Amino acid sequence: MHIVFIFTLWFLAAEAIVTAVGFLLRKRTVKPALRGLLIVGKALLAILFAFLVLAGPVQLRTAQPLMMALYAALLPDALADALCSLFSAVRKKERRFSAARTAGLVFGVLFFVFGVVNMQTVTPQAHTYTSEKLDQPHTVVFIADLHVGSAQPFSVTEKTIAEVRDLHPDATILGGDIVDDYTTKEEMEAAFRLFADYETPVFFIYGNHDRQGHAEYAGGRKFTPDELETALKENGVIVLCDEFSVIAPDLLLLGREDVSEGERRADNLSLQNPAPEKYLIVADHQPAAFKENLSVGTDLQLSGHTHAGQLFPLGVLYRLIGYACGDYTEGGAVMNVSAGACGWRMPLRTEARCHYEVITLLPAE
Repeated sequence: MHIVFIFTLWFLAAEAIVTAVGFLLRKRTVKPALRGLLIVGKALLAILFAFLVLAGPVQLRTAQPLMMALYAALLPDALADALCSLFSAVRKKERRFSAARTAGLVFGVLFFVFGVVNMQTVTPQAHTYTSEKLDQPHTVVFIADLHVGSAQPFSVTEKTIAEVRDLHPDATILGGDIVDDYTTKEEMEAAFRLFADYETPVFFIYGNHDRQGHAEYAGGRKFTPDELETALKENGVIVLCDEFSVIAPDLLLLGREDVSEGERRADNLSLQNPAPEKYLIVADHQPAAFKENLSVGTDLQLSGHTHAGQLFPLGVLYRLIGYACGDYTEGGAVMNVSAGACGWRMPLRTEARCHYEVITLLPAE
């Protein structure tokens, strides 16, 4: 649980910063309108920190733990400040710094505990899809965004993989970002050894973090792409990089290279579906190319990458500008975007719970 311990220290540091700033401003006379602006400003600053952690430039990596901790301290503090200011206005009493800061600390601790527990709680999410292309039922499990060693103790990863193994699916698809820039070589090898005793096929597609493309901002590379691929193949995991594979006589899988790889990703027009009469699952880590993938005859696309926003309210923003989590339809195809089985960088998740997807495919009646 050292990850949680480290983040707890960051959170306490953030609370100390918020308290110190509030203490310096405690005796300033602030009009209600300005107080409202300050509250909104704190909330917006918290959201900005959340965005910079999950979607900001890689050069900010060293500051991400503090920014995530400040997010966890500022957002509840803004809510507490709003409630205390409203209470003081109704009672026509002066707003007390000590009461507002105590409420902010209590809300912050509750928010922090919820986010940490939520990151350690991984549950299956069931989905059922039907098609006339299917001759028999199939079960496929999709696991994305494990980020081994980044935000969960390894024991949580072991438990998740054991649960999936016990389901005995027709196939398990590892949907990218199984490891990342902070995963050690030992953690990477241990993670893929968990799939060595699987009795059914395990497929792997690359995400934007697996090859440690920005390791220079995370203390240096811990393993090479070749060492990653060796660990996968030694444990019987099938790597698909713009390649098709037959899961069953009526079921085909296309595993796509991640869009972040640019030239590594083959031109979609060059991908020829070898069996258009079969039900086609396209596994593509990032959901952005859903429409592009329709040209190969996609029936179901499975993606991850978004973590359902991970930090509230980013999930709402993601839904407004693109894909966040859940099912989307386009051109007769369905895309399921997984919330992910873990999260990024620190053990805090204040959006949807961590999931792996259990997909049931049925013949149309």
